[in-house]
Amino acid sequence: MKTLDMHDWPRKSLYDYFRTLPSPHFSLTADVDVTALISRAKPRGVSVFNAALYAVMRAANRIPELRQRLNGPDVVEFDTVHPSPTVPIDGDRFAFCYFDYADNWPDFDQNCAQAIEAGKQQTELEDDSAHRLDLVFTTCLPWLHFTSMHHPVQGPDDSFPRIAWGKFTEQNGRWLMPVNLQVHHALADGLHAGRFYQYVQETLDEFE
Repeated sequence: MKTLDMHDWPRKSLYDYFRTLPSPHFSLTADVDVTALISRAKPRGVSVFNAALYAVMRAANRIPELRQRLNGPDVVEFDTVHPSPTVPIDGDRFAFCYFDYADNWPDFDQNCAQAIEAGKQQTELEDDSAHRLDLVFTTCLPWLHFTSMHHPVQGPDDSFPRIAWGKFTEQNGRWLMPVNLQVHHALADGLHAGRFYQYVQETLDEFE
């Protein structure tokens, strides 16, 4: 982790502006093509949830702005950020889980499977994220193909990115999946969101 030098930071003026707003987050949703994942990888036994999570986390780790966090008056940048997905538990509820990100798919897949299995044993929602800033909060809504989403935040200083994805739908012989990204505008802009979707698609295509 490093603390950015605010005096030499190119986006300091944008940071100063968006830090004054009571609601400084922006959220957008776009479809990505998961045809390779559905038609090639899933029949081989690849978990589509794990693969989708891998794609969004790999993209987030490629973008410095999605690895940056507000830390009091400072902005810090992590070398690596880690996933915190939601997992279903009894009673139509969910819980949080955490695990270390791995850039290679086999290790990520194994870490993810172990964390989800352990997370499903929880009986109540517990938030253990207060002591760390190097997380990306993720969730999946497999019941619907949504076109927008807004996530709850703890306030204007909450700089954790939120990422969600939804139900696959087939259109003209291709399978599409909506992916939502919500970020703090003091740290990231539409340009960075565009790169995020580009990198997500590149990783999904590798499952071919």
